[in-house]
Amino acid sequence: MKNIMIKPLRTLSLLLVVATLFSPLTHAKKYYRFVNDEGQVILIDQLTPEAVNKGYDVINEQGQLVQSVPPAKTLGELQEEKQRQLEEKRKQREQQRQIRRDAELLRLFGSAEDIMRARDSALLGIEQRQELNNNDQQLLKASLEDLQRRAADYERLGKPVPQKLKDNITSTQKQIAERERNETIIEQERESIVANFERDLIRFKELQAKRMAHKFKNNRDKSNQANMMVMSCNEVEYCKNIWQLAQVYAQTTASGRLEVVTDTIILTSAPKADTEIGIAFSKLPSKADTQIILEVSCNNTDAGEQLCASSEARKVVQGFQDFIDKQLR
Repeated sequence: MKNIMIKPLRTLSLLLVVATLFSPLTHAKKYYRFVNDEGQVILIDQLTPEAVNKGYDVINEQGQLVQSVPPAKTLGELQEEKQRQLEEKRKQREQQRQIRRDAELLRLFGSAEDIMRARDSALLGIEQRQELNNNDQQLLKASLEDLQRRAADYERLGKPVPQKLKDNITSTQKQIAERERNETIIEQERESIVANFERDLIRFKELQAKRMAHKFKNNRDKSNQANMMVMSCNEVEYCKNIWQLAQVYAQTTASGRLEVVTDTIILTSAPKADTEIGIAFSKLPSKADTQIILEVSCNNTDAGEQLCASSEARKVVQGFQDFIDKQLR
């Protein structure tokens, strides 16, 4: 193996060496150039562990650079790279799960009101189970008091408490403990239902807002969209102020109460009568600007649809713009 060490400022020697290496008498082959620990440029015709660790250039017999190879990665760097790859795969799996969940949400529900109705139905079932469990618990406690009173009567008379009575007391105590455990389990189920439906509701509104913003952008005749409005802002503080005012406007204008308030979604309860309206705000941040979408919703009836297409809905939409102008002027 040829090993040529090139020291700084020894240009003449370098030229001689290169001329020798690349003369017509030499066979066509590759050479490897790297810098050692002393800062010296080394030219070799076979790779060494030192060159691999330091990183090297591949030179052809004409003295031309063919390829630059970076230094070999350390054990720590290899481990970091492995962790990055695992994290990337995890993110890809999570993204695929989210895509499937988004498709399922859009398939199952046509509106945010549908999600809230499904949530309320599930919570009603939980409340019924809680009521039954509480009633059982009260009956069992009353029965236990009666059994314990009878056992006390035996003891006052100096008589032994019958074994059957003792067994009944023990059994009733176990049943009461079971109902208490059920109470905890049912409450945990209720909290899980609330959290899951809130997550689905927020995600549904995010997906819906993106579609609405795209539709609004491509619809030239925006005057026909009485129940919605899209406004843009490009200053962080100004957008923040608008979002805070949106919460106030929703709370004071909608027929129902606030259901969800996050950094991207403000949603009131679903209208239950033909004269009621709901309000939803969605925020879609982007690099260029932030879009804030206002949507007025109505009861899912013919009369409700007419209300959302009427001048009343348009007044609610325009009222928000007037409210913003008044508060931020």
